[in-house]
Amino acid sequence: MLSHLSPLVARVATYVKPEDLLLTKGAWVKFSAQHKKSWARGKLFEVIDTPMLVNYPVSYILPGDDYKDIDLSNATGGLNLYPEAEYVLYQIALGFKPGDYIVHIYISGTDKYIYRLAETSMYPDISSATLKYLGAFDPESSPFNAPLLFLYAIKGVDPIYLRPYVLEGVDYEKVTMLFKINKCKLREIENPTEEQLERALYIPYYEELTGW
Repeated sequence: MLSHLSPLVARVATYVKPEDLLLTKGAWVKFSAQHKKSWARGKLFEVIDTPMLVNYPVSYILPGDDYKDIDLSNATGGLNLYPEAEYVLYQIALGFKPGDYIVHIYISGTDKYIYRLAETSMYPDISSATLKYLGAFDPESSPFNAPLLFLYAIKGVDPIYLRPYVLEGVDYEKVTMLFKINKCKLREIENPTEEQLERALYIPYYEELTGW
C-alpha cells in the first residue's frame, strides 16, 4: 500500500536519482496474503516490459488552519491515479514543495489513518495542538525533487486520501505535490524461487499497518 524511505536518502539525491528507486523491468513484487483482490492476494509477480513514468504536479491554495481531502482513486471527484486493468501496478512516488503545511494519509470509508498509534486516542487530529502532528509528513519528509514516499495502487483497491493542512498563523499557502506515477505491467510467477520470495518488494495491505 505504501512505504517511506528515510529522509537521509534525500541528502544523497545528487548521486541517486529518484528514478533509481522505482521498479524496473524484471523487478519482483509480492502482495500481502490479506489483500482483498483475489488475483493479487499473496502472489508474486514480475514487472514485464519497461515501466512508463508519468509526472503529475498538483497544487492547491489553502488558508491557514484549513485543510483539503484529496482522493487519489478513480472515483468521481478523485485524481484518477489508479489503474483501470488487472495485472497493472501503479507505483506512485510523492514529493512536496516547501511550505508551511503538513500532510496526513488515510483510507477512505474506514477513516483509518496509516500513521497512528495503537491507543484509541492516538490518531491524527487537526483540531488538537499536538495530535495534528502525529504521523504527519512535512515537505522535508519527501522532497519535491527527491520523493521518499511511495504509494502502491491496483484496480479497485480502497481509495487512499491525502489531507494537506496549512499551519496556523499563515494567511494562505500553496500546497504543491508531485506524483511520479510508475506504470508497471505484471506477470504472475506461479512457482517462485526462494530468492524471488526473499528479494521481492513486499506490498502490504493497509490493515497490516494499523491497530498495533
